[in-house]
Amino acid sequence: MTPQAKSITRKLITFIKYKLSKDRLLDKRDSFIAKRIVDTLDHSEEGILFIGAYHNIKQKLPKNTHIKEVKDIKKVREYHQLLPFYKKNKKRFEELSEYLVSKVEA
Repeated sequence: MTPQAKSITRKLITFIKYKLSKDRLLDKRDSFIAKRIVDTLDHSEEGILFIGAYHNIKQKLPKNTHIKEVKDIKKVREYHQLLPFYKKNKKRFEELSEYLVSKVEA
């Protein structure tokens, strides 16, 4: 096997390992974040969390936790999914782009 073939093989193996473990790791991270919020935020306090669109903290928090999302997560994820194909879906992509940069209502 040539050095280049070994390098490509290693990259492929690393990529496959990442794809297989990313969801589990993200879930583990989300559980940790939710636990830290519950453990450190007093009932009379408010907090703010800025987090990526593919995290899923909301379902891991107690049901009585008030959550206000500033952008619709489905639209954010749709934007991410369309990004590589924006030329095919230009109109929808532009609509979502406008939505994402629009003013956040308090």
